[in-house]
Amino acid sequence: MRKLSKAFVILSMMGSAGFAVAQDNGSDDNDEFRETLSEIGVERGLELYPRDKADTCVPGALQIRATIHNVSKVGMVKVELFGERDFLKKKGKLRRIRVPAEDGSVKVCINLPLPGEYALVGYHDKDGDRRLKKAWNFKPKEPYGLSNNPEIKSLRLPKFSETGFDVPMEGVDIDIHLVDLS
Repeated sequence: MRKLSKAFVILSMMGSAGFAVAQDNGSDDNDEFRETLSEIGVERGLELYPRDKADTCVPGALQIRATIHNVSKVGMVKVELFGERDFLKKKGKLRRIRVPAEDGSVKVCINLPLPGEYALVGYHDKDGDRRLKKAWNFKPKEPYGLSNNPEIKSLRLPKFSETGFDVPMEGVDIDIHLVDLS
């Protein structure tokens, strides 16, 4: 039964758009799958995948329309959506978006299933390695920001009460101003 389940998962993944079988490189992991880069990822030379892309912005729709400020046209911008439960923890992440960075600002839209209270966390991944660089004391070495733009005065993580915002049925427009502490 377990082999049948594994075969079903493999067959369903092969039929999914955005997946390709790994090339034979002489290793024993030929049955693994690698996701193909998105068109914009190939065009910009960034590790961006179809799952990374933002939703289409629609005024009046149930979505967050976030404008990320203080960006330069290198690397990518990453935005993560959280609810109050498990805020800033990996298991609490509801959605992750990665888009190419542009000079000035980047607009990112995220469709939501329900109105409610949410928070966004974003950073400018300048080298495009898909990781936030941190100093020895865990202080971000790349520009970052949170919804409501709380002033970070210490090394403690912000609370949901400082960053959470309400999203009504018609959605909401917010601004996040990235700060560079390096």
